[in-house]
Amino acid sequence: MRNLIIITSAVFIAIIVTSYFYFSNLGKDEQSTQEGTEINDVNTAVTDGTSGYPAPLWTFDLNAEPVTKPMVFFLDDSRRFILVQDAYHILYAVSATGEKLWNAQLPGKIVGNISQLSDSSILFTTAERLYRIDREGDPFPGFSLRLPRKADGDGAMASDETNGNIRIDVQAGNHILSFDGRGRHLHTRNSRASAASNAVDKSQDAPIDPSVSLPTGCGLLSYYGFLSDEEVNYLLCGNDRKLYCYRYD
Repeated sequence: MRNLIIITSAVFIAIIVTSYFYFSNLGKDEQSTQEGTEINDVNTAVTDGTSGYPAPLWTFDLNAEPVTKPMVFFLDDSRRFILVQDAYHILYAVSATGEKLWNAQLPGKIVGNISQLSDSSILFTTAERLYRIDREGDPFPGFSLRLPRKADGDGAMASDETNGNIRIDVQAGNHILSFDGRGRHLHTRNSRASAASNAVDKSQDAPIDPSVSLPTGCGLLSYYGFLSDEEVNYLLCGNDRKLYCYRYD
C-alpha cells in the first residue's frame, strides 16, 4: 500500500512538472509571434516612403497614359499653363488650376522637348511634322509642315536671330533641317550637333529634390516648379490616365 502511494505521488508530480514546462514554452512562443508581427509592421511603415503624402490639389483626366512629362509655359504675364501628351498622341493644354484649355490630336509622339519662344509661341515636332502654335493652340502661318527627313534626338529648337527673325533647327539623324519663322525650308546641313544652343526655352521645369519622397506613381515624367507668380513649388505627374497636381513645399 505504501509503495502504491509513493508511485501515485511520483506520477502526479511528473504531470505537474510537465504541464509547467509546456505552458511556459507556449507563452514564450506566443510572445515571439507577437514580437515578430510588430517588427514586420514597423518595417512596412518605414519602407512605405509615400505614406501620409497629402492628397492632390486637383486631377485632370487623360484618354491614355502620358508619354511626355508635363511642361509649364507662360499663358500671359501672370498666368501659366501645362502641356502634356498621352499615348493616343493627344496634346492637352491645362490651366494651372486643372481646367482644360484645349487639346489637339497629333499624328505621333512629340520628339524631344516642347519650347516656348521669346514671342510666346510654342514649338515642337513629331517624327513627321513640325509645329509652331500660339498659346490658344492655333497654328502660325506656314505650320504645321511635313519634314523632308524624320526628326529624332532633341527634336525642334529655335534661335532668335539678331534681326528679329526666328530660325528653327530640327535634328534628323546626322542632319540639321533649318526653317524660318514661317516654315520655309532654308537649308539642310550635315551635323550631329544641334546649332540651336542659343534657343530660348521658357519652360519652368526645375530639378526635383531627390531627398523628398514622391507620391506613388510619380516617376521620370514629372514636373517640379512654379505654377503662378507665387514662390510656391508644385509637383505634376501622370499616372493611371490622370495628371496629378501636388503642392510641393
